[in-house]
Amino acid sequence: MRKCKMELDIGIYNIIIHGMCNASMVDDAWDLFCSLSLNKGVKPDVKTYTIMIGGLCKKGSLSEAGMLFRKMGEDGIAPNDCTYNTIIRAQLRGSDISTSVELIEEMKRCGFSADASTINIVMDMLSSGRLDRSFLDMLS
Repeated sequence: MRKCKMELDIGIYNIIIHGMCNASMVDDAWDLFCSLSLNKGVKPDVKTYTIMIGGLCKKGSLSEAGMLFRKMGEDGIAPNDCTYNTIIRAQLRGSDISTSVELIEEMKRCGFSADASTINIVMDMLSSGRLDRSFLDMLS
């Protein structure tokens, strides 16, 4: 792409980072993510952060995903509904109910709601006895 002198904007980098995360190359995706502002002159957007948070969650690096979620806000990028649902689902899968509750409350304060995937995880956890029914009420 550089040989063709094609400008690489954040949309192209989002596709590359997403592909790396899907190919279980999360560490490489992280390196690219970190180099965007420093070396590439491109600022990550909400989609970039959400993709990277999802990749870290998929890898099982929930604490790193949580730190990146917080850094996102510090960098002036507001999470969207997809960002919240991505990290909430990962926290639920990791059985971190208290963090999930905090994130759901924050998500609702921001005017977002749980998506179908998040509700499905909650329903599965309810049916297996891993969650209390009151948790479902919190989502509505």
